[in-house]
Amino acid sequence: MVRDIWTTVAATLFVLSSSTPVLGTALQFDERAPSSFTSCLTASKVKTLTASSSGYSTAALAFNRRLSYKPAAIVYPTSKTDVSAVVNCAADSGVPVVARSGGHSYAAYGLGGQDGALVVDLSSMKSLSLDQSTGYLASQTGNRLGDVAQYLWDNGKRALPHGTCPYVGTGGHASYGGFGLYGRTAGLLLDRIVSAEVVIANGTVLTASNTSHSDLFWALRGAAPSYGIVTSWTFSTLAAPSTLTNYWYSFSSTLSNANAVSIIMAFQNFAVSNPTKQLACLASLGVSDGHIYIEISGTYYGSKTDFTTAIKPLQDAFPANVGMKLTTKSRDWYTGLTDFTGPLSTSAPDIYDTFFAKSVFSSVAFSKTSVTNWVNYMIQQDKTWGSKLWWWVEVDMYGGVVSQVPETATSYAHRADTLNFQFYGGTPNDGKDPWVGQGGIDFLNGLVSSLVANPTGAYPNYIDPTLTADQWHSLYFAGNFQRLTQVKKAWDPNNVFSFPQSIPLAA
Repeated sequence: MVRDIWTTVAATLFVLSSSTPVLGTALQFDERAPSSFTSCLTASKVKTLTASSSGYSTAALAFNRRLSYKPAAIVYPTSKTDVSAVVNCAADSGVPVVARSGGHSYAAYGLGGQDGALVVDLSSMKSLSLDQSTGYLASQTGNRLGDVAQYLWDNGKRALPHGTCPYVGTGGHASYGGFGLYGRTAGLLLDRIVSAEVVIANGTVLTASNTSHSDLFWALRGAAPSYGIVTSWTFSTLAAPSTLTNYWYSFSSTLSNANAVSIIMAFQNFAVSNPTKQLACLASLGVSDGHIYIEISGTYYGSKTDFTTAIKPLQDAFPANVGMKLTTKSRDWYTGLTDFTGPLSTSAPDIYDTFFAKSVFSSVAFSKTSVTNWVNYMIQQDKTWGSKLWWWVEVDMYGGVVSQVPETATSYAHRADTLNFQFYGGTPNDGKDPWVGQGGIDFLNGLVSSLVANPTGAYPNYIDPTLTADQWHSLYFAGNFQRLTQVKKAWDPNNVFSFPQSIPLAA
């Protein structure tokens, strides 16, 4: 299942030419990139692909095959100096710049989210270095989550909180949050960042931290791609827990709608009750053979005995006679992680999908009336869409340490939220079938609106490119948005780092 994974981000488009960009004008892409731009890239000696290059078409494929864009060029730097050089080439020619770490942006913003961007592909920058005395890990942003998790385990059994898809890039994942099973215990991945090496709009390489360029550092932890190319994060790692308990609740495959509603209500009410931070919990649901299916699973960072105590309020709230079955496994950190991630190796080719997704954050449980309406919508709509889309909903329980960080400490804006719903629909045949058209998007939008008419928050790593500017400003960045625009104006006044949902400049 595709999980927490992934990346985002603006509102100003450009005319691709050798002249200064014209703000607010739709981009008319010319595959013949400006000669001064391509000459500059050639002079930089950084590996470059343009539309006439062998391999360009494959390199320009999106992880989400519903979307297709034509970058002006794709470059493969091997050092921060290389990144600086290519950023200067683009800035001088008015070409918008985006970073591609793992490339899993739901909206293909790692390809620009529009034609005509310079894609700075960081896949050749994968250095990892752990300071054993401090526990600090310097990780270049070409690394993916699986690379980092494996390295930390192999070098002293260390750990970080992060999502469960090994192929997700650390660049975007850390930029926009980075929630996973360990999150309620140890925080978001961005909460473990102690500094960032970043190339800014004028090509300067600097280190941002709480004590150096602190305003930029604040913005990077929640919206980094709008401000520069982060070439390396330094994370404060943790000793991996020695014992944990993974668990899975399953229920009857023929649940009545009423019982499905009761189970969902029990999960929601438990999540907002602020259970112990050692407990991770998520619900996965959808429709199978005309019935709602539900699985509730997660990890308790401790013994099975303590898990039984921690989970009791949830289990006691399940209705009777619903075929509940509990499976538990006592694990060490590594085996416990790979129960959910699968193998951590990223050596095989990455998968892809053809999909649309949305998300909703909430700090309160939705009412029984709302959940009943939602369940009825799923049952009815699956009669049409069940054969056309592989669709599901996943609900993560947030809170814990994530909510202990002040809302304005970083630019990530969802500290008080305790529930994160992801609504996902991909095409059959492992995403190889073509997208099903606007109807599929309408169905996913209905999955949201049948539950909540006016969401108050959404997760930018589950980016939705169909939102209006007013919607994504509020849903993704809430009360931090205005400050983000001010920091943008200070650090990127010419809007070099630009894509359809990047932070705009303050007026």
